[in-house]
Amino acid sequence: MKIVPASGFGADALAACFTAAFDGYLAGSIAMDATTLPRFVARQGADLGLSRCVVDDAGALAGLCFVGEFARRRRIGGMGVLALARGTGAAGLLLRHVIDEARTDGLDAVELEVFAQNEPAVRLYRAHGFAELAPLWGFERAPGAAGPAEVAPKRIAARCAARWLQARGQPDLPYQVSGHALVHADPASTLWRIGRGLVQFAEVAPQRLSIGLLNDLDRAQHDARRLLGAVIAAHPAHTLRAPQLMRDDVAGAALRAMGFQPLPLHQLQMRLALR
Repeated sequence: MKIVPASGFGADALAACFTAAFDGYLAGSIAMDATTLPRFVARQGADLGLSRCVVDDAGALAGLCFVGEFARRRRIGGMGVLALARGTGAAGLLLRHVIDEARTDGLDAVELEVFAQNEPAVRLYRAHGFAELAPLWGFERAPGAAGPAEVAPKRIAARCAARWLQARGQPDLPYQVSGHALVHADPASTLWRIGRGLVQFAEVAPQRLSIGLLNDLDRAQHDARRLLGAVIAAHPAHTLRAPQLMRDDVAGAALRAMGFQPLPLHQLQMRLALR
């Protein structure tokens, strides 16, 4: 087996490989096609020029690793190998290649998120030197009003929100909930700010809202709770869901206080320091 750039393959081939690699995934199978693949790559901040694939001796795709770069770090935004390649060392070969390239390029770290319950993947990353930074929780809240909003939030543009986050000396957050990702935020999403709190949300299905980002560095997360109250008051008939990217010290305490229930699966934020 050998490692080759992902940019050498078309969207159809990459999508088919990704779909097959994540068939039966513990968080649910992920079906990808040539239309949805570019959107996934963009959400993950990945660059096909940095992403890598593992191929067999005949040149057929056996696995892939989507890779991006921000803040002097490489980020793995999705890695998987086909069932027939598992146990062959293909995953380790792919991961080592990505690490070695980041080190050669003089970057500070490689980071990723992985479901804590995905024990084989966690073992692989730990074996290659990745350390856990923080657990990342997901939450859901059933429809129901929580009373009138305490304070009317201020609507804010994505680029302004990104600059605001980056100027505040944020802790090392997962890419998807950082100011780096907000620069490329979905234009259909809404961003509200109250005091030290910021929330991003979007309707992803009828009567379902996704809270993509919630940020409040204050220990009590009071402004984050007020923002959640405003979202709930504006959408009382909606189910609200936050993905498994929420750190307790930035958002989790506020979500719990406002009646959100933790999801059964959670992720780990992991990083390999290269310096």
